[in-house]
Amino acid sequence: MTKFLNEFIEPSHIHEALFVGYLWSNPALYQRYRAHKITVNTFTTQTWYFYFTVGLQMFESGIRDFDDKTAYAFLVSRPKEKNKKSYIDAYNDFGAFETIEDLINECRNDSQNEEYHLSEMQKYESLRRLQSEALIDVTDRALIQKLTGMSLKQLQMYVQFKFKETFSHVNAGEVIEHDLVEDLDLTIEELNTGESMGIPLHDSPRLSRKIKGWKDGSLYYLVLASGVGKSSIAMEKFILSLFENKEKAILAINEESVKKWRSLLLATISSKILRKPINREKMYEGHFEVKTLDKLNEAKEWAKENGKGLVKTLELKKYRVEDILSRVELYRPKGFKKLIIDTFKPDRSQKDMARWESFSNSAQELHDLIKEDNQNVGTLATVQLKLGKESRYLDLDATGKSMEINEVAAVVMMGRLLFDDEFPGAKTANGKNSPYILHPYNYKKDGLTGEYYTEEYRLDPEKKYLVLFLAKNRFGSEEEQIIFEVNYGINTFKEVAYVQVPRIGVA
Repeated sequence: MTKFLNEFIEPSHIHEALFVGYLWSNPALYQRYRAHKITVNTFTTQTWYFYFTVGLQMFESGIRDFDDKTAYAFLVSRPKEKNKKSYIDAYNDFGAFETIEDLINECRNDSQNEEYHLSEMQKYESLRRLQSEALIDVTDRALIQKLTGMSLKQLQMYVQFKFKETFSHVNAGEVIEHDLVEDLDLTIEELNTGESMGIPLHDSPRLSRKIKGWKDGSLYYLVLASGVGKSSIAMEKFILSLFENKEKAILAINEESVKKWRSLLLATISSKILRKPINREKMYEGHFEVKTLDKLNEAKEWAKENGKGLVKTLELKKYRVEDILSRVELYRPKGFKKLIIDTFKPDRSQKDMARWESFSNSAQELHDLIKEDNQNVGTLATVQLKLGKESRYLDLDATGKSMEINEVAAVVMMGRLLFDDEFPGAKTANGKNSPYILHPYNYKKDGLTGEYYTEEYRLDPEKKYLVLFLAKNRFGSEEEQIIFEVNYGINTFKEVAYVQVPRIGVA
């Protein structure tokens, strides 16, 4: 067993005591830190780990005011485990309520600094972990002093830098010379096998053809107004594609819970794969009929059979881009080649920057990590479209002050719902034909000549449609848009036609 340096143990004592003192003085803090990984290894003293654990158990039992009588009554009621000291005996051995009472009073009258003390505890825990893995030269006193003087964030950045620096020589400076016109036969073979294509999106041949599928090492944005269907499109077109192509991905979510995403998954599989739609409203009403339960269970079985282990979900309680990037570095060696971020937005931890500047920096950091010559991760980031008046023709200007985020993207998809005056037969207030009427079409192949021609696709005014713009497309043209028939009742987006929206007017 590793004998840890004193410098990695003793300084943690005061932080452990104060952290537990804050929790007992304000038990609601246990809820705030529920998602943090706080274990016996985070503590260096049995006393404060015991009081932390007792407090957590009381909070989970519904107790919200920790005093002497309440703690005593709770511990007396705890069953004694075989070959272990009883809770109440351990409590008395540690000094009972007297041990924690002064801390409670001190912390109750102080500003809440529990986050700082936890950060320091985790710093020393990290140093002990590094020592146990023999990754620190414990004989280098100057290094030990330097490391213990850092904050948790500084320590994390320092270790990551040293790790990357250690391997910086790998493939560095490699130059290979070729004759440009040699091996063109091999190039044709590779192009013919489709190696330049990414995985196809689910049930979207038009969009897949336009953007060459979902390619590794490329950043794709899906930009829609709130409530139009960013998560639903990501689920149907991209996550179902992962299942169909057996590719692993990380799904980072910050505006919806994992429960809602699981509900969306079941509804989407039922509608799109099993062809047994479930009404979205009924999904949230509960008290299902047998028929609905059968659909949900069938969708569950399909998901388990086709998607088990493919999508690692990160539920971000506090949105920080660095948390997403660190997980990409962690899971990429394990075969996770895709990333979905819903929703990508400015990092609130970058407090000294303007919103657009923070957003731009986050986009650059994301791109630098996922690009082909680094982690090579195909990334979809959904972004909320914000406009005072929604333009009919969506281009990169629609991202406003945050337009710089587009520089690092390979594809920027922007969508909006069709307006009433864009349907066939729409009239203006004075009875004339609307100048905004759209003329969707599809390509058909002439059976005799083999040439392609366009055939009109007629929109149904009783249905909802979404038009998707390719505001930026490094893999193809941007002139055509794609129309999807939308059914929000069952969360489906059916690709139906191409269109060319004229560059006129606003909503």
